[in-house]
Amino acid sequence: MSYEAVLTQVKSVPEACLEDISNYIDYVVYRYEQKKNQEEKEPSPELASAMLEALQISGDPSVKCFATTKELFEDLNS
Repeated sequence: MSYEAVLTQVKSVPEACLEDISNYIDYVVYRYEQKKNQEEKEPSPELASAMLEALQISGDPSVKCFATTKELFEDLNS
């Protein structure tokens, strides 16, 4: 549906209904913004994969871990 078609329909509605139409439009815009914000919050597939890999590594007792960056660099430099 085009903007022109919507505008034509809105113009044909009694003025008493315009507040209801405005409320519906506000709700549709609100839902659109919520969906858009939700999509922005979801990690990319690459990030989601990296997060899963980090979670798997964190639970693997055979993987070296370091309590501080100093320990990490000492191990890297040895």
